[in-house]
Amino acid sequence: MSKKKLKVIYEKEYSEEISTWKIERVVRRYKLYPDQNKAEKSARKRARARQKPKKRITQLVKEGRPCFLFQLDTIVIYWNNLKRYILTAVDHDTKLGYARMYKNKSSRSAADFLYRLRYLVGQPIENLQTDNGSEFAWEFERASAKLGIQRYFSRVRTPKDNPEIERFNQTLEYEWLYNSNLSLDPGELNPRLTEWLIEYNFNRPHQSLAYLSPIEYIEKQLAKIHSPVLPMWSASTLP
Repeated sequence: MSKKKLKVIYEKEYSEEISTWKIERVVRRYKLYPDQNKAEKSARKRARARQKPKKRITQLVKEGRPCFLFQLDTIVIYWNNLKRYILTAVDHDTKLGYARMYKNKSSRSAADFLYRLRYLVGQPIENLQTDNGSEFAWEFERASAKLGIQRYFSRVRTPKDNPEIERFNQTLEYEWLYNSNLSLDPGELNPRLTEWLIEYNFNRPHQSLAYLSPIEYIEKQLAKIHSPVLPMWSASTLP
């Protein structure tokens, strides 16, 4: 039962008030957990989090220039008892987007995605924003450190922290993926996804960019992109 339910039962039975925090202290003191192993694992996780607190995106003052901040996310696809994962990224300022399907959402896949993203933009990425997903830990953290990128995390259940990537995911899903383009084979889907990304980045007007495409916006307002071909093919880019 939850602490709130236990509070109601306790107050009915003993006719005295009790706080949910006191119930929590009693549970912790006497280790009254239904799954002791799970409780110990959660406690270790909380202890690690206290030792190394995460920087939240609210701590970053967002600047309007290319590659200052990329937001990353994962689209999970369930189909015929199989799962596939599309990692996505969008530049906060220019709305330049990138995506790639993987068979799993391991941190190794996310690290591979990050190296490809860095190759795509052709210049250093200053900051990354992700949620707390497991794919954005371990090898992804090492790849971020190797590339000299600062990490920031969205707050839990706060979609207003990353509106650009939420919008990009919706566009990818409803304008392309579910328009007869879904395949569970990354080798088949990724080349077609590349073609859509080229259309998205070079031709599709964006209202937030005064109806310019991301590449047109970059060329007109900021700088020239010298590598017009998006490098999203199947060769691994892991070091």
